[in-house]
Parts: sequence; structure tokens; C-alpha cells
Amino acid sequence: MTTQEVRATRRPPASRITRSGEILDLVRRGQATTTGQLADQLGLARSTVNDRVELLLASELLTSSAESLTGSRGRPASTLAFNPRAGTTLAAQLGISGIRLAVTDLAGEILSSEMIDIDLADGPQHVLRLVTAGFDQALARLDEDRAQVHGIGFGLPARVELAGHPSETPWSEEVVQAVLAEWLPVPVFVDHDVNLLAFGELCAREDAPEVLVSVKVGTVIGCGLVINGHVVQGESGMAGEIGHTRVGDSEVPCSCGNVGCLNAVASGGALARRLREKGIDTPNARAVAALARSGDVDAGHAVRMAGRDIGEVLAGVVNLLNPAVISLWGYLAEAEEQLIAGIRESIARSAQPGPAGKVRIEPAVMGGDAGLYGAAMMVVEHALRPEAVDGYLHASHG
Repeated sequence: MTTQEVRATRRPPASRITRSGEILDLVRRGQATTTGQLADQLGLARSTVNDRVELLLASELLTSSAESLTGSRGRPASTLAFNPRAGTTLAAQLGISGIRLAVTDLAGEILSSEMIDIDLADGPQHVLRLVTAGFDQALARLDEDRAQVHGIGFGLPARVELAGHPSETPWSEEVVQAVLAEWLPVPVFVDHDVNLLAFGELCAREDAPEVLVSVKVGTVIGCGLVINGHVVQGESGMAGEIGHTRVGDSEVPCSCGNVGCLNAVASGGALARRLREKGIDTPNARAVAALARSGDVDAGHAVRMAGRDIGEVLAGVVNLLNPAVISLWGYLAEAEEQLIAGIRESIARSAQPGPAGKVRIEPAVMGGDAGLYGAAMMVVEHALRPEAVDGYLHASHG
């Protein structure tokens, strides 16, 4: 645990700081915007609330503006608002051939992002040196202080995919966390990319579905699950590994050692290889999606057939979990029309009519930024917990 995490979880002594985090939380979530509203909701005297508000204003976590309420007399009411520019997060999403880095504010808005080409076989030590150098450069370009970074969120591909790219030092959540925490002593959150994708989708949506399925349809296929507001990890941390579900009677070899896996048949990488065998220039999944969108018959047919295979696997998910939404993210999701049509066909054919008729299949709310947004929001939700804010203020002002 880092120094900042210890501070964030330490219970501060009874003082004018205590319950400041609750005040910030109410304002940040739009449940109160004035001192009077805060006092009523928390059952505190206005003078007590004012003390905490002044501290939050001094720390720039809140801003205040005077607004005259309609029909009111006397002094204008002071309206409080959360200030997302009071700090930053660092977010990263590791892929098979590249890693995307971002600096965000405390609302998850991306301030700077870039893609770095990497080779997973180079190992975590080498790749993470590129990551930390990229973060340093991005913070310098934005003129952001490292001391204002509240944490790092890092998305890793599934273990099965990492195992297919062996390196001298194996990739693991523990290695990534240790290297990044040594570079910058802030909370570091490392999780599967699909889990961060699902969490980001949950944070971005206004409808708060009871069951949400977020599917990555890129070079490989994966799935993140949210049930009752919580990302489901599974007993071994491998929930959502739909990419290694066998499809029909396919005998296509998969990198995991089995045959006929969804990844081997319907992933962007698989489609690119099949189209290349036909003499079509498709170096990667993104090229496949671009051709499909442009009207190329072969690419469009390949994506639609992939959608059917993906839908066949998702039909079981629909029957089991009865999700409200299946959101799609990744290169193949850019060929939205063909992919969703294929998925719908299989779900309508293979899932029960009740859940099949209710589920919405749509692109991720945050589009291509969904994974980075999830990584950033994982940091934000930890750093801005009421008790963490009290600890932060105590360390800064106590």
C-alpha cells in the first residue's frame, strides 16, 4: 500500500475536516448545491457546513458562484459545484500491439492521449518504462503537477492473451502495480481491460441497468459484466472469458491450445487473416472494419458472420443473466451496422424470446475512450470516497 493510500484510508481525528468528504460527495453527485441543502441533508448546523465548505474551496475541490434565485430577496445564494480540474488521473490500456495512455481530470474527461506501439514480448519492465516516460511527457505538455495526480488506472488484456506473448518477466497485475507505484507513489489500480470497460460504461450511463454486458470486439474478444452496480470478477478473476468458448464444430486452432474458440473464428485478428488469404489488404482488425464500412462485400460479409458467431455465444449469456444492455467496444464495433445485425440474428434465433426481445445491443456510450474512461473512473471513485477526501484534507491541512 502506498503512502497516499494509507493517508486516504486513515480515519482523521474529530476536527473541522470530518465529514468534508460527505459534503463533496453530495455536491459531486448533484444532490445538493447550497449550504442550506447540505445542512438539511446531513443534519448539521450551517456554521459547521460552512467550515467544511471553506476548506473544500481552499483545496479547490469545490467552486462557488453567487446566483440570484428566482423570486428571492436579499443576498444571492452561493451555488457550489465540484471542480474536476482540482487534480488528474493517469489511465492506460494495454493491447496486443500497442498501449494507449491518457491524462484525465477528476470527472474522467481526457485531457491528453496518445498511442504507443509496443511488443508484449519485450516484457513489462521495458514497456512500463515507455509508459512512465509517456506519462511524464503528457503531464509536462499539460503543465500539470505530478503532486496533483490522484492515482493510476491500468487495463491489461486477459491472462490467456498475455500467455500467448511470453516474455522473460511474465506480465501480471502485481508486476505492473509495483513498477508504477515505485515510479509515482499514488494508488495504482490494475484490472482486466474488459472489467474497466464495463465499469466505465456503468459510470457513463444514466439508466443504471441492473445487468450490463460490455463486449470487447477487437483483435481479440472478451466480456465484462456488471450486476447490481458491481463488476463481476469471478472466483479466479476470469469472469467473461467468452473468447474461449467453442463455436459450433469449428476446428480452427486457437492460441490458448484449444480449437474452435470464438477468438479463433470471429475476432478481428481472425477476420484479418482470412481476408488476407483471399488477397485482400487487411493488416489488422481496424482495416477490416474500415473496409466493411466502405461497402466492401467480402469484409462486410466477414463482419456479419463474425457477429453471428459472437451472438451465438452471447445468446447463452442473455438466457443466463437477462441483461438490459449489451454494449460493444473495439475495432469491429466500428463496423456497427454489419456486426450488430449478425449478433441480433443469433440472439433472436438462440435465446429465449423474453430476454432476447428486451436486450438492447448498442455501441459503448464513451466510444473508443470507454476503457480509458473506466480506468480513470476507477481512480476517481477511490480518491473521492468521503473517507478518502477527509484523509487527503487532513494530510494537506491537518
